[in-house]
Amino acid sequence: METLFVPEDFRVSQRIEQLNYILRPLTTVDVEKDYEAVMSSKQSLRQVFGQNDDWPDEHMTLQENERDLARHQTDFEQRRGFTYTMETLEGDICLGCVYIYPCDRGDYDAQVYYWVRDSAKAQGFEAELGVFLRHWLREVWPFRRPVFPGRDVSWQEWEALKNNTS
Repeated sequence: METLFVPEDFRVSQRIEQLNYILRPLTTVDVEKDYEAVMSSKQSLRQVFGQNDDWPDEHMTLQENERDLARHQTDFEQRRGFTYTMETLEGDICLGCVYIYPCDRGDYDAQVYYWVRDSAKAQGFEAELGVFLRHWLREVWPFRRPVFPGRDVSWQEWEALKNNTS
């Protein structure tokens, strides 16, 4: 029997409005806005998911991005993981993304990654999002111990946890 990431009766947030942005589930409808945000900030995004991560590829196509978004959308619909797009209040610009997925390292139960496009970082959105996420995960989600790899735990510590998992 497969272990559920979140309980069946847990109501997953569909739209979170903050003072300066909105979080909502990422879908393939967002492909063009997401692609523009990713490619405009590709150098700074290369360390979001790992110390030696090379995503996004220099020549990533819109179609490749759409496949990624389709995978995240399916994960969300099947409650295997939750990816949110962070967009302006008007919904016209993607400011970044948040990824919440199960974790099998250490005694963490969820691993959380997020990125903010370079132009939004300059406006303080990355720090604002980080503070919000920590509060939101603690107060709303059913996790005991979420982790932010590369932020709360160094990449070296994160890799060591992977090697110690049996």
